[in-house]
Amino acid sequence: MIKIYTPNNSNTSIGGGFSFLRNIKKALKDDIEFVDTWQECDIVFIFSITTIDKGEIHEAVDNGKKLVLRVDNIPRRSRNKRQSPAERLEEFGKLADMVIYQSHWAMSYAGYFAGEGIVILNGVDTDIFNKNGRKPDGKIYLYVNYNDNPNKRFDEALYIFDMDWRLDNEIKLLIAGNVPRIYLENPEYHWDIPTNGLIDYVGVKNTPEEMAELYKSCDVLLYPSFAEACPNVVAEAMACGCRVIGINAEGGTSELVEKNIGKGIDDRQVVISHTIKQMGEEYLKVFKKLTAG
Repeated sequence: MIKIYTPNNSNTSIGGGFSFLRNIKKALKDDIEFVDTWQECDIVFIFSITTIDKGEIHEAVDNGKKLVLRVDNIPRRSRNKRQSPAERLEEFGKLADMVIYQSHWAMSYAGYFAGEGIVILNGVDTDIFNKNGRKPDGKIYLYVNYNDNPNKRFDEALYIFDMDWRLDNEIKLLIAGNVPRIYLENPEYHWDIPTNGLIDYVGVKNTPEEMAELYKSCDVLLYPSFAEACPNVVAEAMACGCRVIGINAEGGTSELVEKNIGKGIDDRQVVISHTIKQMGEEYLKVFKKLTAG
């Protein structure tokens, strides 16, 4: 059995990288042994460039370990407190035996630094995110922003909802995650939308199961987020039956939506989820190729 080491010196387990790590370990539990040190492994798999000890990676490579680098985006200096995350991408892209990008958009954006590679889109855990127990009524919109990140385009999502509400006064927007405190502390501002659109803040959902229940209660995911490589939120929401609207032209969201959409009877769109099992099979091919012979 191939042994994989996933270096991680982060004090948190929140974010897309850690969702990916949880999913890939579940998908490959019968085919891969995930070990605790590089000395035990066949392959060092960097799942996030911001959670590693540089010296450890160099030591592993110097001792003949294969290196796989997963790249979803170019981390921001301001959010990751690093002088130049792009230089780190370039450094380990040159050392890597394989670079795996989360979308073709990510490869075109981050490939300047990390080099040539292949694309494997994120999969969704359909044991959790599915349509079981779904109660749609066609009127509930959802917006999610866990970190109050300006790239999530909160104001744009509010605008899209407000304009749709003018056409149908029965629709309602649910907001999940963290939002600017000014709106929570001053509800009389009504989120700064000019109409009387119906908006409800549901707070932070801390588990995948809680998020799945939220998705199943909604019909439309508002996702105007800028420069997202392959957002798990989109794949998860679609697997639970949500349509995705307001997609930004910059980023890999449109690729993910295309991957998860098929044509049903009379050309109606139906979701065909790209699962973590399918994603795992693609990664396993890479790991087997690197350890063959």
